[in-house]
Amino acid sequence: MNSEDFSATETSSLHLKREPQSHAAGTYSATYHEGSIQVPIPCAVVNVVFITTLIIALVALSVGQYNCPGQHVSSAPPNIHVFPCSDDWIGHKGKCYLISKKTKNWTLAQNSCSKHDATLAVIDSKEDMSFLKQYVSRAEHWIGLRNEAGQTWKWSNGQEFNNWFNLTGSENCAVLNSAEVSSTECDKNLHWICSKPSK
Repeated sequence: MNSEDFSATETSSLHLKREPQSHAAGTYSATYHEGSIQVPIPCAVVNVVFITTLIIALVALSVGQYNCPGQHVSSAPPNIHVFPCSDDWIGHKGKCYLISKKTKNWTLAQNSCSKHDATLAVIDSKEDMSFLKQYVSRAEHWIGLRNEAGQTWKWSNGQEFNNWFNLTGSENCAVLNSAEVSSTECDKNLHWICSKPSK
């Protein structure tokens, strides 16, 4: 067979192959609606297996957070200890604190705390003092320290103040801000801090 015969045979066989393809294309458009996609079965199986594996992995990861609590990082600040305190109250070292949003004089602030079975804040450690200073900023807040005329300074729970921190000023009711504890007139309208033992 010479090269011309081979070329003619090849052309003829290509022509024969094109006709069925052309015919098949006509059948395809007659059988399937426009926009439909024909996916080979092996590809579909691979896709289903892949998607199923992803879903199982995601479920396993989310369940793992609850089953491995040691690996779950808490978002609470490191110096805040969680105690069972009511809404709006802040737990720290066995106490619950409420920072008021309103302003009142010392006596009315103390009465407001009493309604929550609490007193104006009794602060008995440097750690508690530092903790509360984070929340009050520069605004003065009533705390439960008062000096009635001719008496010693006493906390709202009846304990005498032992001068463990410096108290500035010459008035009768104590206030706390982010810098210090000082005294001012008891009839001022200021924010206040209540405290009570945690449950």
